[in-house]
Amino acid sequence: MGIADGRDTATDVRRSWREQLDRAATRVPVVFTRGSEEFAVLPVALLRDTLRRSVRPPVVVAEDAGWSLLLEGHPVAADGGDLSEAVGNFVHALRDYADAWVERLHDVPNHRDAALLVHLVAASSDDELRSWVVGDAEPAPAT
Repeated sequence: MGIADGRDTATDVRRSWREQLDRAATRVPVVFTRGSEEFAVLPVALLRDTLRRSVRPPVVVAEDAGWSLLLEGHPVAADGGDLSEAVGNFVHALRDYADAWVERLHDVPNHRDAALLVHLVAASSDDELRSWVVGDAEPAPAT
């Protein structure tokens, strides 16, 4: 179906799965319904790039004794003696939080808004997360 024709069903998409994946690979929209829910198929790189722009990166703070990173609005933080160590610890903390979110926190009211963060973590390698964490931002001064 074309974009203006409405939504394919999950059964329609399943019948032509290879073709649908080929469409998605070229960034052509693949959107379908299953009951009352709608879903989309897209390349992970497109999802990751979109999430990187949607999820605020952590605050990086240079302190006297090292570095700290914290993610405002989420219970994720890490410290390290140097920036590289702090970033590595932060990536590890992100992975731990994402695992906990999938296992038990996704239905907890004060964690529901973390879905975009968790999808970013799932769609990213450790190196991609390090790049997102460091970005182009200058560290905030210690207060």
